Amino acid sequence: MSELRDAKRFLFGRPQDFLRVPKARLQPILARQGKPTIDLDELRELLSPFAEVLPVIVVQSPEHWCHSVRDLPADIDAILPVSIPAYPTEVWNSHPQPLVERGLPVIFWPLMAYDEPDFWRWSARDFLRALGVEVYIARNARHGEAIVRSLAVKRFLTTANIVVFGEQNFPWNATAAGHLMTRSLGPMILVEPLVEIRSRMSRFTDQQVRQVWSQRQGRYAVGNVHPEALDEAVRVYLAIRDILDGHKACAFGVNCFGDLVIRGGRDVPCLAQCLLREDGFIAACDGDFCAILSMILITGLLDKPTMMSNMYPIRYVGALNDHFGDPLSPDSKRYPQSSWNNLARLAHCGFVGVISPEMTPKGKATLRDWGGTYEIKRDGRGCGIDADLTPDMPITIVEMCFDGRTILLASARVCETTRHPNMPHCESSALLEFRNLEGFVESISREHTAVVYGDHIDELRTLAEVLKLNCRVF
Repeated sequence: MSELRDAKRFLFGRPQDFLRVPKARLQPILARQGKPTIDLDELRELLSPFAEVLPVIVVQSPEHWCHSVRDLPADIDAILPVSIPAYPTEVWNSHPQPLVERGLPVIFWPLMAYDEPDFWRWSARDFLRALGVEVYIARNARHGEAIVRSLAVKRFLTTANIVVFGEQNFPWNATAAGHLMTRSLGPMILVEPLVEIRSRMSRFTDQQVRQVWSQRQGRYAVGNVHPEALDEAVRVYLAIRDILDGHKACAFGVNCFGDLVIRGGRDVPCLAQCLLREDGFIAACDGDFCAILSMILITGLLDKPTMMSNMYPIRYVGALNDHFGDPLSPDSKRYPQSSWNNLARLAHCGFVGVISPEMTPKGKATLRDWGGTYEIKRDGRGCGIDADLTPDMPITIVEMCFDGRTILLASARVCETTRHPNMPHCESSALLEFRNLEGFVESISREHTAVVYGDHIDELRTLAEVLKLNCRVF
């Protein structure tokens, strides 16, 4: 279980530059000539996978400090003030105005020999924050790394593009509300019709389709999906990738239930989601741009695989019965009714959701005909993804809200993946146990929740602080 909990996302080759979170650029500034309290070479090595620590600037005078800060390049993400030794009489206290004018975040790194915060910075933090400077005191190396990674994600978001396909007729209406996410976090959300995908599908030859599948098929088991539906699914992948490349977009979603399948189409993008994730893109169901942003934050910060699905609290017996024709109640012997207030299921279009193979216990996802819904019957066409989540696995639930300013985080655990015999529209669902489902539901944005293995509340809370989001934890 620990291997899957800590596993990074699977990538088929090196992602294109516009898909990769850039390294953060940090400028250390030494208060005066002498031995610094931080080993900058050790710090440079520690942060090298995701940040560049530039050569240190040694302050020669207050005037030199002022010019150095004001003249820093535009691509610097944060300043690292370094002391000699830890006394509170540094130049940033006597001459704070350059920090105010420059507007760059300031990070006071922890004492590396002890991996604890430098508490001499408490007063400097409050002083500088009162003047309008963004200041962080890293509690330990892990917290410091989360701050730095978050700054890199913040820069990535400012140039990110997202494409959602299909009519905008769900509450995640990008035409009406996408600008709220752009205003808060920066990414542009573009809306394209389904015809943009379908008009491209015939451009790809049978040989190109076979080549893609021969390269990728090792991570998938072919179930009862028809050969022509599998070919169609690969063509959908190639067409969407072509569009995303044209827009230099890092993520996408298709409004299946509100446009594609209700009009009789079965060229669903389930396999396309998995294949494009392997290329470095982010993909979510139903064109839900809030779920897409949630998944971008997860993967950008943690480099871990993520999935999303509909979340149903099992205590809502009537609503579940109306939606599935069955309440999907768990085994009462294993899960007594007294525990149901914190239990919920994940299910979407016949299966748990579009789960990438690296999140499954066996490392493979099964391709089956699209599973349908209670309202839209399964007809044997299409190519869906049938896969299990890993049992007894701690997870973190993430929901960006429509306002673009609020993020919800919840701790939970995957109990099991349940198979539902004689329910073709819901062959499988995942049973989750939340720490505080009732509190989460009171503040919930949508039924769509993004899921990542492991307990990442602290890192994601740090990301929320850097992005200036209102973070609520359950």
